[in-house]
Amino acid sequence: MCGIAVLYHANGNAANQSCIDRMTRALTHRGPDDDATVLRGPAALGHTRLSIVDIAQGAQPMLSQDGRYAIVFNGEIYNFRELRKQLDAQGVRFKSTSDTEVILQLYIREADACVTKLRGMFSFAIHDREKQRLFLARDRLGIKPLFYHWNNTDFFAASEIKSIYASGRVEPRLNPASIRSYFTYQFAISPNTPFADIFELPPGHHLTLTPGQAPHIQQYWDIEFPRENDYETHAESYWEKEFQTALDASAACHTIGEVPIGAYLSGGIDSSTTTWLLTNHYDKPVQTFSIRFEDENLDESPIYHRIADHLGVENHEITLASNGGQGYLQELENAVYHLEQPQRMGLDIPYYLLSGLVKSRGYKVVYTGDGSDEILAGYDCYRQDYMRLWGNDIQNPELRRLLYFTQYTMNFSEPQVDMFYRLHDRTHQRQVTEQFGCYPAWYDFWQITGDQLPGLFNPDFTQQAAQQDQMAVAAAVMKPHLEGRHRVNQSLYIETKTRLPGWILWKTDRMSMAHGVEARVPFLDHPLVELAARIPPDLKLNGMNEKYILKKIATPHLPQHPWNFKKKAFYTPIREWFFEPEMDEMLDPYLSADAITNAGIFNPEQVETLRTRILEASFATDMASYYQLMKLEWVMTLILTVQMLHVQFVCKQGACFQD
Repeated sequence: MCGIAVLYHANGNAANQSCIDRMTRALTHRGPDDDATVLRGPAALGHTRLSIVDIAQGAQPMLSQDGRYAIVFNGEIYNFRELRKQLDAQGVRFKSTSDTEVILQLYIREADACVTKLRGMFSFAIHDREKQRLFLARDRLGIKPLFYHWNNTDFFAASEIKSIYASGRVEPRLNPASIRSYFTYQFAISPNTPFADIFELPPGHHLTLTPGQAPHIQQYWDIEFPRENDYETHAESYWEKEFQTALDASAACHTIGEVPIGAYLSGGIDSSTTTWLLTNHYDKPVQTFSIRFEDENLDESPIYHRIADHLGVENHEITLASNGGQGYLQELENAVYHLEQPQRMGLDIPYYLLSGLVKSRGYKVVYTGDGSDEILAGYDCYRQDYMRLWGNDIQNPELRRLLYFTQYTMNFSEPQVDMFYRLHDRTHQRQVTEQFGCYPAWYDFWQITGDQLPGLFNPDFTQQAAQQDQMAVAAAVMKPHLEGRHRVNQSLYIETKTRLPGWILWKTDRMSMAHGVEARVPFLDHPLVELAARIPPDLKLNGMNEKYILKKIATPHLPQHPWNFKKKAFYTPIREWFFEPEMDEMLDPYLSADAITNAGIFNPEQVETLRTRILEASFATDMASYYQLMKLEWVMTLILTVQMLHVQFVCKQGACFQD
């Protein structure tokens, strides 16, 4: 795992050493073990290294033996040994035992098609000095990041946006349409980022650049779900065996490297499964790392302690206070700087601190359970969608309303059920389906903060944000891939293209790499993902039982669980950490009227109104008051973190600007 930086002048001008040096230094946290750059006429490549595979000889940038090709690579190729054997048989001679050189030699022989043979997480750039051709690629699911800027002459690319800004050649500006998207969707819509004129290379795509030409982007992989009438007809036992085999294969191949491997462990089925799999396929003692909360309502430590004891693994934990006082503001600032995107739930703080714990224990690599929910329909929204379908089956409007406001209020607050009831109006459902090609399971979740937003944004900002409807563009691209698919798979496809890379994997990569820790995600091994797509939907979501097939496989190997591994949302005490009266002045650099006015995004009067409301809000005592407080917390956290981004990047106070 590393950081990569790329500079390329399509007009043939020579690349600048100090520019690529600044870009590379901005990524030191990703690769604290080594760094280097190379100039190659109009191109320059930079690399910061986290040494895991071939520690002795795997330094980068790496050149082919004749010097024609150069590569910088971030990630892990889990099948590199098999690929190396194939290349050996073709007469290729290697100078290292690294996966980096395997990619380079594979590219020399197969050009752009090399990516189709790679199993793993990766972003890399290869420069061909003879043709002055630049080739960049990103893994299928978007586990590893890759961002770029193109101004019709100069091309900048890097593992993180801050590296592009550190070049000194690109002026930081927030993207109004993207920022507005965070207040609805929780992410910007790919290929957009929170910043203007900075784009991500979409997952499963590669990019080529040659002199005098604009970048050419091409897709090489997509997830394919079977049509409704094309499911393979096998018994449940067949799918269990297939999924177990794929899980084992993923867990085994993810153990490559010359450093010890640990695992994140919570009380949920995902991290418990990856920990169990690691103990089966790793020949060294396993250590696990967990988050403990002082608040008993949030804490899962009794459960993960029981799991750790059952699996015979050592556990280390970090404890988070119920009231952060002034203790978590700096952590939030650090997390936002590394994330380079707004947040609304504060989950970045625990994960940022957890990766620090991993680093302090001398570990560079951890398994994480991320991705399971996204391939097996593990979120509440998939169960909520059943409510919509049950309601649609009732033709009598009075009976339908009775169903919502009696049975559904047993699991959700009445204000939330009221929102569901309004959104599930048949006319509205038809409009949503016309836009997306289905009714996305996440659609209702996207509407939660809507009643907090009127009057929030500066009129000029609102006008700029309205010039681009990012989700409409994405929906038009996704729509043909949804036709004829099961409704669960339709929503899973949308999630794979939006929330998974735009928030889940973004957070996973950034919060681990902030401390030079590599997070591996066995659930997103692409053969396993492709198998999960083929599995009948009722083995993913079986009635209201999410991740059904995973539970069938894993629970016999785990201790008894108090909620039978039912999905439990992971929340943080936002109000207690940041919006108590004694902390109010701490936030003035971001939330004062002057700070809000200077950023030009929000209406200072409305921010002050929301700020007063959250300071004066009573603690939640029931589902209804919790739901109302939650919405307020989410919006205030978004406002706060957007303002932090403005200060750190637009105002250039972040570390990447301090040369």
